[in-house]
Amino acid sequence: MKRKLPWMLFSIFILTACAANTDQAAENETPKVVEVDIQLPDSLTLNQENIFRAEVTQGNEAVEDADEVVFEIWKADEKEKVEKIEAVHEKNGIYSAAKSFIEDGVYFIQTHVTARDMHVMPKQQFVIGEVSEEEIKAAEEAAEQEKGNTGQHH
Repeated sequence: MKRKLPWMLFSIFILTACAANTDQAAENETPKVVEVDIQLPDSLTLNQENIFRAEVTQGNEAVEDADEVVFEIWKADEKEKVEKIEAVHEKNGIYSAAKSFIEDGVYFIQTHVTARDMHVMPKQQFVIGEVSEEEIKAAEEAAEQEKGNTGQHH
């Protein structure tokens, strides 16, 4: 029995060390990034409520517990008139907000999603009503210039 005791203790030590390394490896894994897919309505209509959605996921999992989901919407040449709309959680990681528009134009929508200790801010351009190709191109160029001037670090 005296001969087996050191081997048993050694075996227990090795198994314990291996288990500790496994736990430590799991702790050191980088968490998956929270991703947001902005979903525009199929058709946007003036003077009617339009529903905007954001699908929030982390890996393959729908995020049901976001701390904050806010939509910012503004006309391309009127960034100072941004409207912030608090989103409502629907289900399966989908958050939504409604907005009516009274004039044609190129608009931007940006979501601010805070979930699981991360902040994500995707932005998307859309057009409502009658807009010329020149207006669309000018809005895209202005957005690119703004993007180059402000690093989005969050």
